[in-house]
Amino acid sequence: MSLELSVYYQLNPRLAFQTGVNYTYLYSEFSTPLYPNIYREQKLHYLGVPVGLSWQFWKTSGFSFYLSGSVMLQKCLNEKPWQWSFNASAGAEYAITPLLGLYLEPSLGYYFHDGTSFEHYYKEHPLAPSIEFGLRLHISGK
Repeated sequence: MSLELSVYYQLNPRLAFQTGVNYTYLYSEFSTPLYPNIYREQKLHYLGVPVGLSWQFWKTSGFSFYLSGSVMLQKCLNEKPWQWSFNASAGAEYAITPLLGLYLEPSLGYYFHDGTSFEHYYKEHPLAPSIEFGLRLHISGK
């Protein structure tokens, strides 16, 4: 599960700089081959900062369609590792007001190996699809 607060800074009518704060919770249950009936839990909490660009390629009557790419550095809050990732997405947004939009964004992320022995979703599936939705705040540079 991931939650993100994102802010877009409009560089021009079609291009925006994006950043924010991301929280991710990874939960796993697993057993070892020696003791298959004994299950262990792993709960990892990450806090991250995504940075990227978004390009709007089509806009019509309140709706806009865009492509975006970003990198994110996440810190595991209960352990040492840092997690780098790259994300590419295509999305649609409906402007509720000129500063606030409701968006839906299918994306594909790649999560680089964090250098630890932890077993988690990012290691099993480094290329991971996701669907994001929510509210987005736009800040204009004008």
